[in-house]
Amino acid sequence: MSLGENIKKKREELKLSQEYVAEKLGVSRQAVSKWETGQSEPTANNLVELANVFEIGLSELVEPNKYPSEKILEKKKPNPILRANLTRIAITMQAAFLFAVTQAIYQFRHADYQNKKLYRGEFFFVLVLLLLASIWMSANHLYETDVIQRRKNVKIELIYCCVQAGIALLTIRFEMGLVGMVIIIAAAIFYLLYINPKFMNRKLTK
Repeated sequence: MSLGENIKKKREELKLSQEYVAEKLGVSRQAVSKWETGQSEPTANNLVELANVFEIGLSELVEPNKYPSEKILEKKKPNPILRANLTRIAITMQAAFLFAVTQAIYQFRHADYQNKKLYRGEFFFVLVLLLLASIWMSANHLYETDVIQRRKNVKIELIYCCVQAGIALLTIRFEMGLVGMVIIIAAAIFYLLYINPKFMNRKLTK
């Protein structure tokens, strides 16, 4: 198997488009197409970046004959679409549990003495769920192989979490109820649909 054929094979195994690979490497789609058809060969730096995108060793990319196809198929390759959707689920759940915490606090503050214990338990329950969702969000940064991009993503997500926490505090302070929920949801949607793809390199791949 030639180098170009192996590049194409690895890309298709991961269900990545030529556009996606080209964007990750900072080259044109036509360049990736020429590599795959053998019309040209990637530079040494591009080979290293390709191996990082495919999450394989450089030797496995340039010397495919040393790696039997059966062995390669046995290795579970990460699915970028699944990863992207899991990231979005974590962000959605975090926003939902954040609003649940604000409602639990509201109910506790307005409950009579007999019901305060019940709402206190509800508060701690949804708080644990919020913490778990936040940990899940943080863990998703490990999927980013580019260290510089990962650090950037962590900073952006910290800012997002601070904004959401501020909205939650305002919702509690001014007892905004459904208005607070709408603002929290709007912030989460904006973060998912605009901030993630534009600044954090998180896109649904084809």
